[in-house]
Amino acid sequence: MSRHVHLRIDPAPTRQERRPIGLRRLDSLDATLRAPPSRAKDHAARLLPPEIAFLADFGAPLALLSHAALLARRQGVPADRTLIAEGLMSEDEYYRALASRIGADFVAGDFEPAPSIGGSDRGRGYVRLADNAQGINWICAPRGEEVTRLIGAAHGQAARARFAVTTHANFTRRLRRNELQQAALAAPYKVEAIDPRLCAQHALSRWRLLKTIIVGLVALGLLFQGDGALALLVALPLAAMFLGNVALRLAACAASFAPQPAPRRLDDSELPHYTVVVALYREARVARQLAQALDALDYPRAKLDILFVTESDDPATAEALRRHAPRAPHEILVAPPGAPKTKPRALNIAAPFVRGELLAVFDAEDLPHPRQLRRAAEKFAAESARVACLQASLAIHNGDENGWTAHFALDYAALFDAFNPGLCALGLPLFLGGTSNHFRVEILRKIGFWDAWNVTEDADLGLRLARRGYAVKTLASHTQEEAPHAFRALVNQRSRWMKGWMQTALTHCREPRQLWRDLGTKRTLATLAMFTGGFAGPLLGPLLTLQFLFRILFEDALSPQTPVETALCALWCLLALSGLLAVFVPMALGMRRRGLTELWPALILAPAWQGMLTIAAWRALGELWTNPYLWRKTEHGTARGAAQRARGGIGQVRTSFA
Repeated sequence: MSRHVHLRIDPAPTRQERRPIGLRRLDSLDATLRAPPSRAKDHAARLLPPEIAFLADFGAPLALLSHAALLARRQGVPADRTLIAEGLMSEDEYYRALASRIGADFVAGDFEPAPSIGGSDRGRGYVRLADNAQGINWICAPRGEEVTRLIGAAHGQAARARFAVTTHANFTRRLRRNELQQAALAAPYKVEAIDPRLCAQHALSRWRLLKTIIVGLVALGLLFQGDGALALLVALPLAAMFLGNVALRLAACAASFAPQPAPRRLDDSELPHYTVVVALYREARVARQLAQALDALDYPRAKLDILFVTESDDPATAEALRRHAPRAPHEILVAPPGAPKTKPRALNIAAPFVRGELLAVFDAEDLPHPRQLRRAAEKFAAESARVACLQASLAIHNGDENGWTAHFALDYAALFDAFNPGLCALGLPLFLGGTSNHFRVEILRKIGFWDAWNVTEDADLGLRLARRGYAVKTLASHTQEEAPHAFRALVNQRSRWMKGWMQTALTHCREPRQLWRDLGTKRTLATLAMFTGGFAGPLLGPLLTLQFLFRILFEDALSPQTPVETALCALWCLLALSGLLAVFVPMALGMRRRGLTELWPALILAPAWQGMLTIAAWRALGELWTNPYLWRKTEHGTARGAAQRARGGIGQVRTSFA
């Protein structure tokens, strides 16, 4: 016996009962768009795109419809998308009028699709319904040309099946339930499905990690045991690693002076469809700020989709997003429970629902420049099709809060305004920064999106793109972020970053010959140098520095007696001086370019900052053994007056080490 579902049917307005709709934005329209004289009214309606022309019969002002049609022509999109996306008319108003136009029922609530997959045509906005008490066979929420086809079919009585209409948001929300479950099942294994060798889950065997740790400890023991030949034998390759990182940083700084040509500006009609994905967990406190930042983006809303991904055990964030929803078209995806509970898994869950040609990833606390999407689209259009990703610069808006945030601001300035642009100019791999990344979606699909098991999915993705022959370049646009202001929060954040870099190194270096074949000699050496600076430096640098200082103060390190001692002394002095140069030259460049010269007193905290990095690095190494996929979340929205400072603009900070 078949089960009958009861649909909640809301009566659509008849033509006799019609009421004026879409009046909310009429007062803001230009006077030249006011309604035409009554004798020209019918003619004006006939000139409107058919997907919105029928609204005139339901009281929609011709001025409003004409304005929507004009915007749609400028943007190169269907007029109904512009009408709703720009807030000229609500979805509910539009689809209720459409239901009345074709003589169909309007479904405002839930509905049950038929179990047969063959009974749905989701892309066109139609799905067959399960048996229901009203006897409705299909439910639809068409857009663009499909609206015109539906009106034509209903007018010609060509459709025998009984239709009901619902809003596109309700249509999508109901069909997401099963799709989200399928997306969650596939999310952890997207990279594995493309290339299992590059999945961190398969690289992090305890035996390989144990061998690496034992070799490292033996090397340190030999290095610290004295001035013998064995110490020199260990010191030489170690010094080569650190000097390689120094050379890379200085070469990148020099290359960063290369001019960047400005791409041609694109008209709205030339802009591609863009999807923005934001993965959130326990971010209710910044939901309003995030919505305001996304609404400030200068991009045609009819060409913009925003996907928020929240977790099933975090209803507060989803509720905050609904309460402070952006005006731009958006959808909230609640990720089903599953492992690993990481940001890249959440991003992979959103992957099947990406409709844009380009995709941007932002974090919850991000305040991107309003024109960032436009600039990214223009740069993609000007670059080769092999350019897969653009990395925007990240700037710290609460650098004036205390010494830690000030040093963080200088650290980001060195990375995003000096080091990364130099790497791009040299044609070297670039490890992405986790947010404000802009991608060609087609290429992301080819490489399997993000590795859900890597806690720095950004660095891994940048290297996987390079190994597949794609390029990553920097984008001349800033995104403001909030820096952690407490020592504990900094350690949590940096330990996750360094653990992810260790995961990435173990994953990509387990087949050295293949890495070399994929990248070539120059880019392989640059990658190894970046790994050295990313986690080997914080792990070993302060320990080696303390040992050298101890030997200077209490032994005769500066008075060598043998050639081996002389070589070791020269080596340590060279490392110390070049290391200082490699740290402060990028900071000086970034400070000047970002306009942060007033924060120079934060440089006094450099030894404490290096100590913090060392604590984080050793903690990361321990977690790599005990809990490799633990995601230590950074709390946002805790800075004093963060939002107010952010609105003040990048670089507009004062020095205040409270």
